[in-house]
Amino acid sequence: MLAGPRTDRIDSGVSISAGANRTPGNGYQARWERHNTGRQTRILEAAVELLEDGQTGAEISVQQIAQRAGLAKSVVYRQFRDREDLDRRVRSYLVDEFAGTLATKLDISDGSLEEILVRSINTVAEWMSDHPRLHEFVRSGPTHYDDTGIDAVSSLKAAIAGRARDIIAGVSKSIDVDDSAFESLALALVTMVEGTLAHWVRGQDPELTRAKIVDDLATYAWYVLDGAARTLGVHIDPQAKLVTVINQLTVTTPPAAAADPATRTVQPARPPAPSVRPR
Repeated sequence: MLAGPRTDRIDSGVSISAGANRTPGNGYQARWERHNTGRQTRILEAAVELLEDGQTGAEISVQQIAQRAGLAKSVVYRQFRDREDLDRRVRSYLVDEFAGTLATKLDISDGSLEEILVRSINTVAEWMSDHPRLHEFVRSGPTHYDDTGIDAVSSLKAAIAGRARDIIAGVSKSIDVDDSAFESLALALVTMVEGTLAHWVRGQDPELTRAKIVDDLATYAWYVLDGAARTLGVHIDPQAKLVTVINQLTVTTPPAAAADPATRTVQPARPPAPSVRPR
């Protein structure tokens, strides 16, 4: 983990000569803020590189981070309140980078439900298996915007589940169905995927390849989604473009059908468990 001998609160400001014009909003202030932002990014990237290069659980000093970033150790301390703040910021950096990547995979305008499930789960599996030390570090504590008792992985899962819940709510509203059946579904799926993949990454079974674990999890996720949809009388073809499915539900289903779940159909139902592979 990131560690260092200095744990006291440190000055986050930078000494500027008395003659400098520091009026908020002027050009000098803007340039100085950009300068500091650039330094912070270099420090965070250096910390991530050291985490990747080191052994799981190994301590990384502020001096090592400063050397990797090409900065003096004092500069590192000026950019962050204390060591805990630095660790939190590194976790935030990792979480934000990963969340941005995953958000593109959850784009429902691109592909079938099967394809969306596979590429989203594969993205998580890829990151966790390729960056095990980063994943362990993210698990070790909170981000800078979380309470102390919440680790960054839990925060990330909640954010992903919230995004998925918003997508489900939007689709449900557009086709005029009650989405209460999906209330806790998103978090359940996200927790299943992350927990299973965490166990897989730590495992030693050479037969359980990434393609196989992604295939299994995508199939399980489909069963859960299909079951919840069927409670509303909605049958979804997992291999049809999701946008097409939603449009057909919105345009072709008469109001009477929307009010009666028993008459609600989307596509002719295929076997409920598609065979899915990472693409």
